[in-house]
Amino acid sequence: MATAVAKDTIKPARSDAKANAAGRRKKKSGSLTEKVYTMLRTEILTCVLEPGKEVSEAELAERFDVSKTPVREALATLRSEGLVRTFPRRGYQIVPVTFGDMNELFDLRTILEAGAAELACKRITDADIDNLNRLADVVYDRSEQPSLKRFIQANRDFHVAIAKASGNERLHQLLTRQIDELERFFYLGARLRDVSGETQSDHHAIVDILSKRDPDAARAVMIRHNELTRQGLFQALASSRNISSIAL
Repeated sequence: MATAVAKDTIKPARSDAKANAAGRRKKKSGSLTEKVYTMLRTEILTCVLEPGKEVSEAELAERFDVSKTPVREALATLRSEGLVRTFPRRGYQIVPVTFGDMNELFDLRTILEAGAAELACKRITDADIDNLNRLADVVYDRSEQPSLKRFIQANRDFHVAIAKASGNERLHQLLTRQIDELERFFYLGARLRDVSGETQSDHHAIVDILSKRDPDAARAVMIRHNELTRQGLFQALASSRNISSIAL
């Protein structure tokens, strides 16, 4: 009887050990997938991986020094986000960007941001205003990638902060997604021309109106800002000599 009891007490321990080992493997695999996903997504949004570029699991696995599994899982997530597409027997392609995409995204963004700015007038705090003014001051040097990255991030943070100040979490989430989808266009456009001055001026004008809590003026200035940004991007991209290489 004593022996039987001893065996019974050992079996769960072995089972627990196997479960723990499996859990650790799963956690490690998950963390690798998340790491590869983050790096790939960043490279796509910043156009390090240019629109239209074809990639393979083997190539990316070698670059990131991982197996194909986390690469495949990361690419599946990016495909669901509309940043990557697959071709049978050819591998993957970074989804090209088009003027049609840009116009649709700006149409939607303008509608959402105009509403967010209007709502923000009722809820925005003095601390929010100070933060927006700080973000509006960020400029960049086109010849310096880190400088450009800081500028694009500050621009994103500026618009996301207004969406957050609207107090509507669903609106905030929708706008954040639209801003992310347009990020590739911003990187391409900012490389082609220096938009520091006009962006800084426009952003401070938006903050000034938000600080006055004028919802009608806030809606109007946000519509104007988005339209000017759209036109500037269109002109910069359309006149680029490298237009074919970025698959527009």
